[in-house]
Amino acid sequence: MTLKTGIRALFLILATVAVLGGCSRRQPIYRVTDQPIPAVSRDLPAAALQRTIMEAATDRGWSAEWKAPGEILATKAWKDHEAVVEIRYSQESYTIDHVSTTNLREHGETVHQAYNKLVRALQDEIERRLRQAKH
Repeated sequence: MTLKTGIRALFLILATVAVLGGCSRRQPIYRVTDQPIPAVSRDLPAAALQRTIMEAATDRGWSAEWKAPGEILATKAWKDHEAVVEIRYSQESYTIDHVSTTNLREHGETVHQAYNKLVRALQDEIERRLRQAKH
């Protein structure tokens, strides 16, 4: 192997690693679909359920606005990034639907892993608060 061939091979290996490393940050969009409401919160009044979910979102740094009965629009913005989700809920379950992202490498059904981490943290906080909700 000549020096020139060795350098070319090394360059190809480094280029491949760089490309694969960048791709690993994109993942399928995480979706929460019909997540059951914990039994202790199923008989909460609609207003208390809405308040609990909105407080969970705001405590995680999302801005949450009431959209319609059983629907909340939540937005998380930082630096030049933004994630927008719609939270639909009933006495039985809730869903966190992807709406849009800005500067999070969204392409088709994939997005930067930061989006998925944010949505999972939001889901965890909603679950935690619903398990502790008081009537």
